[in-house]
Order: sequence, then C-alpha cells, then structure tokens
Amino acid sequence: MQNLLQVSSICRRVDISHLLHGLATSSSQVKAFLQWAKAARLETGGKMPLFVNMDETSVAMHFGRQRGLVVRQRSLPPGKAHKKEHVTSGDAKANISFLAFMTHEADIQKKLPQIFISNKHQIPAKSLGQITPYLPENVYLWREDSAWNCHASMRKAMCTLAKHLEEYAATHQIILVLDVAKCHYHSSIFTLATRKGIRLLYVPAKLTWLLQPADTHAFSRLKQRLRKAWLSLCVGNATGAVGRVEWLQQLFSIAKKLFTEVQWHSAFESCGLLDERKLSQRVLRQLGWATPVTVNVDVLTPEQLAIVFPRRAKVSSDAIFRWAAPKAKAKAKPEPKAKAAAKAAAIAPSDGPPCHGTRKRAAKAKAKPTALD
Repeated sequence: MQNLLQVSSICRRVDISHLLHGLATSSSQVKAFLQWAKAARLETGGKMPLFVNMDETSVAMHFGRQRGLVVRQRSLPPGKAHKKEHVTSGDAKANISFLAFMTHEADIQKKLPQIFISNKHQIPAKSLGQITPYLPENVYLWREDSAWNCHASMRKAMCTLAKHLEEYAATHQIILVLDVAKCHYHSSIFTLATRKGIRLLYVPAKLTWLLQPADTHAFSRLKQRLRKAWLSLCVGNATGAVGRVEWLQQLFSIAKKLFTEVQWHSAFESCGLLDERKLSQRVLRQLGWATPVTVNVDVLTPEQLAIVFPRRAKVSSDAIFRWAAPKAKAKAKPEPKAKAAAKAAAIAPSDGPPCHGTRKRAAKAKAKPTALD
C-alpha cells in the first residue's frame, strides 16, 4: 500500500511539473504575441492601425449525419415507416474551405472579402451559372484543384484583401493576423506582404483557441447557424433532401450576414490586439495571471520568434520585420545647374557650328593617304 502511495505521489508531481512547464511556455508565447501586436500598431508612421484576422475553417456540404433526435420504429404512427436519408458517402464527407476576414472596424468590415475554396469535382463548371448570380457582394467562390488552402491561394487572398482596402491604404496600416498553419508562412508570402504594405502578425502555435478572434468569437456562431439552416431546408422540402446549389446559396448568405452584421471590436480587444492592458478575464485565468503584463514596443528577437512558430518552422525575422528595418538614405541628387555644367565640360568644344558628324567624317577622309600618295 505504501508503494502505491509513493507511485501516486510521483505521478502527481510529474503531472504538476508538466502543467507548470506548459503554462510557462504559453505565458512566454502570449507575451511575445502581445509585444508583436504592440510594435505593429504603434510604429505606423501616423497611420491608424487596422487589424484584420484571416482564418480558414472547413464547411460541410451536408449536415444530415449528425447527432440529434433518434426516432424508434415503435414510436412511429401505425403504418408509417422510418425512412433513411439516401446520401452517398462522398456527398456526406464533402467539405469546402471558408477563408473568413474580420476586423474591429465595423464600417470597414462590410468591405472585406469572404472567400470559399472548392474542389473542381465538388462544384462542376456547369453549376457555376446557377451559383454565381446568388453570390453576395464581396463574396468569392474559387474552384481549385484542392479545397485546402495553400501558399498560392494565400497569396491570391492577400492580393484580394489589398484590392478591397485600397482606399484605406493612405490612412490605415493593415496588420494581417494569421495562425501558424504551414500555408500561412512562406518567403513568397513575406515578400508579397512587404510589397502590398501589409504587416503580418502570427498567433502562437496551439494558442488559436485563446488568442485568435475568428476561433474565439466567429466560427462557432457560423457552424450553429449553418446547422439550423440545414434543418430548415430539410423540413421545408417534401423529400427531406437538400440540393447542392440550394445549400451553397444559403451558405453564402449566412456567411455574408454574420460577418457584416456582427461587430467584432470586443473580439479583438479581448485578445489584447488593440491594447494589451485590456486582456479578457478568460485569457488571464487560462494563463494564471492576476493582471495583464507590460510589454515593450520592440520587434521580436529571433529567440522570441522561435517560440511563436512550430519547432521545425524555418522563418526569417528579417523577412517578417522588414517594415521595421531602418531605411537606407537616398543619395543626394546633383543640382540641375551643376549637372548641366558637368555634362558640358565632358563634351570637347568644336570650332565650327554644331553638326551631326558629317564634317568630321569628311575631314578624316581627306586626311587619309591614298594608294597614289
């Protein structure tokens, strides 16, 4: 019995030490995240910081096979039989990716793009004519080889975002908040962000459930509304089946309505993006903090950057924080008069009037000795 108690005590100590180590790691990650956000929003050259969170989620094309009310055969009225829904395994497992964009500015939220990525086999080209007219404003449907997001789709999405926010480029500094999925970080993505004037901010690995606005406030609402819409369509149809085109029209409408009508300011504020001193009590409790911490305004060091990304990720701090690097001084241009004088001095003076070289060629031909000479 004593040996069992000793083993139990050792296990408890191991569990507690593992928990404390994980808590310390999470605290360091959150501090790095808050410092990154502070540096990105304060060093803007007089522009207003505009945080835009982009995250993808998988949206089911069929919500039929889920938990719910179970009807037994003996509970049915006399003469009635329970009918199973006829759906293929492929249709039941079909999903598309939803790239959601959200910001803390309600007026700008209406102008953000919302992008759906579908496999070409899920939505044939002949169906586009029935779907495209029902696409709401600023909602896109991309048919790709795969429904998963990738580096190419990510670059395309960033270009779409920059196009929608062109009118704010002069007054706002766009800060794109992403998680550390592999499709979100690449040297080509860093270069494109610099060229478009977009600053990147990454949520630390395994902490999106705590710090990413889309995960903490948006996607659960979206999935709940989609389930209700699916059940409504099933009840309204005599056969209980929901057509793919009909469902896509409903999907686009629900996503557009959710992300334009809901104000997301509190979502960004509770995650510490707008002010690290306004972290929500939920975040503080998870980290074991009594009060929010104070962070400096410097960009992250390579050591801090390493704890934000996954262990095997290869990222360059110079590429990510290129906007914070001191700009090289441009060489002073010479005065117009001095430049003209230097050009005139380089040209040898001629005795005769200006010409196009005809007299010079004639003089050379005259001075050249001939065979008779």
